[in-house]
Amino acid sequence: MVDERRTVLYNKVVTSYHKAKIERGTLARELEAAKVEAARVPQLEEDLRVARAQCAESEEAGRAAAAKLRVADGELTRLRALEKNHLAELTSLRTAEKEKVDDLSRRLDEVEKQRLALQQEVTDKSTELTATAKHWTDIIGAIDTGFSGEFMFTSPLPAFGWRLPASAGSRLQKLRPSRKRRTWPWMPLALREARGRATGEGSSESFTMEDHMSSLAARVEPITKFGWELRKAAEELVPMLWPDKEAPQDISSLTSLIEQAPDRFIDWKGSATRAGADMALSFVLSWYNEVDLGQLEYRRAGVEEELSADQKAARLARASAIADFVDKRLFIADPNPHSDEEEELEDEGVEMDSPPPAVDPTGPAPAGV
Repeated sequence: MVDERRTVLYNKVVTSYHKAKIERGTLARELEAAKVEAARVPQLEEDLRVARAQCAESEEAGRAAAAKLRVADGELTRLRALEKNHLAELTSLRTAEKEKVDDLSRRLDEVEKQRLALQQEVTDKSTELTATAKHWTDIIGAIDTGFSGEFMFTSPLPAFGWRLPASAGSRLQKLRPSRKRRTWPWMPLALREARGRATGEGSSESFTMEDHMSSLAARVEPITKFGWELRKAAEELVPMLWPDKEAPQDISSLTSLIEQAPDRFIDWKGSATRAGADMALSFVLSWYNEVDLGQLEYRRAGVEEELSADQKAARLARASAIADFVDKRLFIADPNPHSDEEEELEDEGVEMDSPPPAVDPTGPAPAGV
């Protein structure tokens, strides 16, 4: 009995020993783990302090975010109020714009009515202008025909290259070598009429405004060119005939001078004869200063019959040589001008009964001396 109890106790002791040994190993391991955990306590404390600092920062950020949220709520409230005001203004503007659109629609209707009325007026005016243009075309065509019939020139004016009427050719004198001859920008009347018959130009009943304007332009262009060339020639002619004058810029004064051109050519003829005679007398007086100029009032009768052909040729050659000394650019006026009645008789070809008066010896000095 005792052995059994001792065996049981021994077994219990052994079991307790093994159990205690196991627990001791477990506790040893736990102790080691506790030591490891204890070694981590300072780090955990540091982490705890960092976590507490971060928590404080988070709380501060939360408070700042809350403040910003309150500001955002205030701004949102203000924006909502502003949106409400804008919506009210937009509604008001829509109402005003609708009224404006309605007013513009009414005005557009009125403008459309005015446009239609103006279009009708323009159509009527265009018809009237077409008729007027046709009338102008007929008038310019008549002027064109008149120019072509009037200015079919045959006698040249070499000094300027223009062609003048044959009736004026006998009154003009060649002043300098001719330039390149130009012709008038007008075609003969017969050719133009033939062209009109071939092209139907004369049938203008169905012409439009553009047709009439083209016809006007076709006629105005040669007239403009003719006027420009005529004015250019006139501006060249005036300084030659009147060396002391400049060509006037206004067309009326220029036309007035050109009308005087034929008479001025005759005056230049007289100036040339006076300059030549003055130079001839200057030559004579340079060798025979005792010559009585009053004795040269008349020429001896029959002197031409007494001269031989050689003497006449020698006289002409000497006169031509003396003429080279004359300044042809200088106009010499007549110191003893004729009366208007005598000039009219000379123009008509009537000879004067009495000889011309003697030249005053106290007159201007001979040219070239």
